[in-house]
Amino acid sequence: MPLIHRMIKRIPLQQLKPGMFVHDLNCSWVVHPMFLTRFKVKSDQEIEKIAALGVREVYIDSALGDDLLDALTMDEVKQDIEAELQKLVETAGNMPESRVSKNEEIEAAIGIHQRANHVIRNIMSDVRLGRQLERGGIEEAIEGIADSVLRNSNALIQLSQIKNKDDYTFLHSVGVCALMTSFCNVLHLGKDVTRQVSVGGLMHDIGKMQVPNEILNKPGRLTEMEFDEMKNHVVYGRDLVAGVEWFTPIARAVLEQHHERYDGTGYPAGSKGAAISQFGQMAAIVDVYDAITAERVYHQAMAPVDALRKLQEWSKFHFNEELVHHFIRSVGIYPVGTTVMLESGLLGIVVEQNGADLLRPVLRVVYDTGKSWAVTPYDLDLAVSGRADRIVSHELPERWGIDVQLHLNG
Repeated sequence: MPLIHRMIKRIPLQQLKPGMFVHDLNCSWVVHPMFLTRFKVKSDQEIEKIAALGVREVYIDSALGDDLLDALTMDEVKQDIEAELQKLVETAGNMPESRVSKNEEIEAAIGIHQRANHVIRNIMSDVRLGRQLERGGIEEAIEGIADSVLRNSNALIQLSQIKNKDDYTFLHSVGVCALMTSFCNVLHLGKDVTRQVSVGGLMHDIGKMQVPNEILNKPGRLTEMEFDEMKNHVVYGRDLVAGVEWFTPIARAVLEQHHERYDGTGYPAGSKGAAISQFGQMAAIVDVYDAITAERVYHQAMAPVDALRKLQEWSKFHFNEELVHHFIRSVGIYPVGTTVMLESGLLGIVVEQNGADLLRPVLRVVYDTGKSWAVTPYDLDLAVSGRADRIVSHELPERWGIDVQLHLNG
């Protein structure tokens, strides 16, 4: 039986035709209500439905459908993105310096993360019960997050990656808040603006408490009607905070615009470009990043390192590219928890960023691929003068039997 030459390629949506096989809609933040799996396009009407989702490019599988000969392969796309990130590192300025090590900050960060989760859980419970939106506990939670980020943002960002499906809505809110706070720090937005942005981040999904439980917690993909109702959470949230004095215009922009897209394909307003505030543009980036790196019933979690590369790819259309670059700087080219291969054959887990050089983070070395055995874990700062080793790739930890959380918490 002859071998089938399989080639995954990226093509503009305008070039998608019936007979092609869609491998990936390349729009991971959308719950696709009408497409349950990869599929062969049967009609122009299907393509119109894809366009209505805001999709601008798709990946096709030439082994399972018609081909487009001059399209970029997935490997070529990845090479281009890596080159763009390399250029970003070369032109980026230094990151804000951490005041303490991540190991020193982690215990305090755990308490801060737990308190913030408790606060947003109580607020959302009150909204679900029809009670008035109260400010209680928010200021203390936001202040704790801001202080932790200033001391060392790596600790809270690491904790924000840990989510369980049952508590997703609460943990996602805290994760967005922490990431938005770090984002503001990189942009030097100042304490008062950062506080308002952080409040918006913590409260951005408050409207989901007015979405019926059977839709919000449905163990599977949503129907088209259910998806439309889920999208209404932004409008519900806007109405909940209308007239609430302590919820400032900046916080409101984060809540109202976190699903808008730079090319106008978002919702609820379909705003475009500069019509979306800077804070809304920031929230759109952070919300997608935190969502796609979480395990959900309807999609597998994307590794943070891959999620950043998708953000870079999507910044051509959906996000402000300059802000995407600043966000990548805020979490690092190789975010905390990424497993990387060194030129020497050692495998390490990123435990902390180096503000002056994002390509040379601090690693916890755990495995030697040359000798095929685990090593007693030790920390290696690639930025220390005289270190000749360098990162050559990021790896799937499962391939090497590495428990990332065990080593991060050790």
